[in-house]
Amino acid sequence: METNRRGLFNKKWIVAFLVYIGLVALCCIALYVVPSVIGMFERTYIAEHGKIDVTDEVSAFIVRDERVYVAAQKSKINRLADSNRLVKAGTKVVELTPSEETFDLSDEDEDADAEKDDKKDDKKAAESKDKKADSKDNKAESEDKTAADDAKKTDKKKTGSGNDKKTEKTEDAAEQDAKLGIRGSKYAGIMEELGDKYSVTENGYTRTAGYVSYYVDGAEARLSTKAIESLNYDDLKELTGRKAVKVPSGNCGKNYPIFKIVRNRKWYLVYYLKKDEAAKYTEGQTVYIDVNEESVPVTVREVRDEGKNTRITLTCKTFFDGFLEIRNLDTKVTVESAEGLVLEDGSIVEAPDGKRGVFVVNKLGQHVFTPVRTKADDGTKCVVYSDIYVDDGGNYVETIGTYDEIIAVPSDEDIASLKKSSSNKK
Repeated sequence: METNRRGLFNKKWIVAFLVYIGLVALCCIALYVVPSVIGMFERTYIAEHGKIDVTDEVSAFIVRDERVYVAAQKSKINRLADSNRLVKAGTKVVELTPSEETFDLSDEDEDADAEKDDKKDDKKAAESKDKKADSKDNKAESEDKTAADDAKKTDKKKTGSGNDKKTEKTEDAAEQDAKLGIRGSKYAGIMEELGDKYSVTENGYTRTAGYVSYYVDGAEARLSTKAIESLNYDDLKELTGRKAVKVPSGNCGKNYPIFKIVRNRKWYLVYYLKKDEAAKYTEGQTVYIDVNEESVPVTVREVRDEGKNTRITLTCKTFFDGFLEIRNLDTKVTVESAEGLVLEDGSIVEAPDGKRGVFVVNKLGQHVFTPVRTKADDGTKCVVYSDIYVDDGGNYVETIGTYDEIIAVPSDEDIASLKKSSSNKK
């Protein structure tokens, strides 16, 4: 009897022990196995240090202030300042010596004149050959004609020849006058575009400080910083698309352009973006443009809504090599650049109290909402502060750290937990 009681007592202890072991196993499964199984169906990643640049590749229009100087009289030119040189107001850029010589032609004009001279020589040679042939025929026929008739024809021929030479001389003079006058030159259209917005100089001095250029295109009068507000996309495209022409370097005619001064002050860079792309720009913001493999800081002067597109205007005072020869600039604009912990934009959610953050997986597999503060965002990924940051109220806030495990896409349960937590605090 006593033996049976002992056996029953031992069985109870064994059962209790097995139950205890079972409960411990269930706890272990609940704490470790279940989260691991659930984790197989949710994507996570590790927060690591990195850098993000928020950029736009743009084709921009350059708008700057320029002044064209023209000669007061026909002159011989001696350049005293090199192209791209920065000079002060009152500097003698070129030396002008009054002269009656024709201005120097461009290579294209020289080739054209040489070809014209060759044609004239060929024409004269052909005429001379024809005259010799006619002379022989006339000699054969002259035996049947009287001396009076011969004399009469001779006089008539001489008179006609004199008139031809006179006409040819008049045409050459007219052609020469056309070359000497601004109306007959390759600068005629450019000067017409400038109107009265140029400076006349007798001695080659500049009235304004700036960079020296020996190219003109006629856009100098309209394409200025003062007129930028009135210039639309079509205006900018047309004015910046003109071909620049070299000014004379040897001799020039009256009112011929002889040099240009590009003002040494702020200039503008204008380009157009789609509205969503332009949303990251704010007036007064400092951004960077790539020029000659260097990063140049510029300021956002204006963000203007123009229907489907947004017009961005940047302002800058930095001059660079090749700047005076171009009116368009293809460049990369860096709007934001930051280093920190890199997160996927899809990981970030907003709590009911307005705080933005991510869910971090702790050692127990739990999803813990942790606030974050963004430094830069390229639309896909962003860079945030690590360990601690200061919020808008000046408070220190603990945030994520390096190698934290982040939930890539928070579940509905995670979002619901945020709302529940907010309700409990109230």
